Amino acid sequence: MTGTTRSLAPLAGAWKQAFHLATDGSGSYGKGLNLARNGAVAQIHTQPGRISAAIAAKKATHQAAIHLPELTAAHWDTLAARLADDPQAVADLVANRIPATIADSGHAGGISIVPSADSITFSCSCPTGRAHRVCDHSAALGHAVAERLTTTPSALLGARGMTARALAAHVRDLVDGADPGPLPADTNGTVRAAQLYSLAAHRPPQDSPDLDLDTVSPLTYSDAPLSGPGAQDMARMTADAAARARALLAGTAAAPHDELADILRILASPDGADYLAAAQRATDIPDATLRAMMIGYRHGGPAGAHTTLAPIPATPDVLEKARESVHASRAARLGTITIEGNAITDTTAGVQIRPGPDGRWYPFTLWRADEWRPAPGACGDPAEAFRAARRARAARPLRR
Repeated sequence: MTGTTRSLAPLAGAWKQAFHLATDGSGSYGKGLNLARNGAVAQIHTQPGRISAAIAAKKATHQAAIHLPELTAAHWDTLAARLADDPQAVADLVANRIPATIADSGHAGGISIVPSADSITFSCSCPTGRAHRVCDHSAALGHAVAERLTTTPSALLGARGMTARALAAHVRDLVDGADPGPLPADTNGTVRAAQLYSLAAHRPPQDSPDLDLDTVSPLTYSDAPLSGPGAQDMARMTADAAARARALLAGTAAAPHDELADILRILASPDGADYLAAAQRATDIPDATLRAMMIGYRHGGPAGAHTTLAPIPATPDVLEKARESVHASRAARLGTITIEGNAITDTTAGVQIRPGPDGRWYPFTLWRADEWRPAPGACGDPAEAFRAARRARAARPLRR
């Protein structure tokens, strides 16, 4: 578990409590948990006052939403002022991390990011949801939001009326040109490099030393000195290095990490889209393919990215056994399972699985025409990977 996950655990816990109370003892709370665990919740969308997602359940897809009140401008000003007075919070925000302070209203100027239970309401396209009562689908969305909050509060911040990026900019404006104080240390007494660079960027410049120029030999250069990386690039480099170090220490680093996988790792980061044009020039891979590979990397690391670019060659025997496993696992055996180009495809259902370089099968869904998009759920069992593709396909409409 990373430091970010630990620091945001109180926020996720507070949301779970408020969301549970808002369901008022409905049996949908437990049913929604099962749906969320089975991957029924598609991409979560956030807008002021609303969190929504498509939920796949019982061969149908419903549009569920959770409604919550926005914070006022005065509330955000109070929160930003409190964060600006906290050197640790300033360091985290400048390094594109959300500070743990935001999870505790007692340390955030009395402002609670999590709304009260009685202010949370539900809606859905199903009959129960149309009556504005909690249903299995809106409950599944609530559980998915809780899982999301263990790593990032962006969904909740956006629904309350301000994005994480806008909040960071608000705090930067308050501390611009001010000395944020002494460099904070973690609980174990260490100082993160990202804090060092981000805090130094906000310290006022030091007065120039009083030099006797008559006794100092002038410096000459044959070439102008190279400029160093900018503060934003330095913050991104530091955050990326820290994330890779944590993965190595936890034994979860994905392999293989070749040059192309490293490019996709950067693109899949929160600010990676800024480098998409440069990546396209460096790799000669079309923009649309790179975007699909970004999704593949997020779902399956380097192996997911490479499998999105092209299936890994497999022997006819391996492909045939996988096809038979998929065919036997289907309850309603409609459509034809075919083997084409090292991929196993159900054209009727619009789903496909591909073998990856790590021995797992990767699910894909038909996006538009003959374009396939990666889906979550890579697995060593081809039948299970095929079921993951079917779940993703139910939640993802076909683009024309």
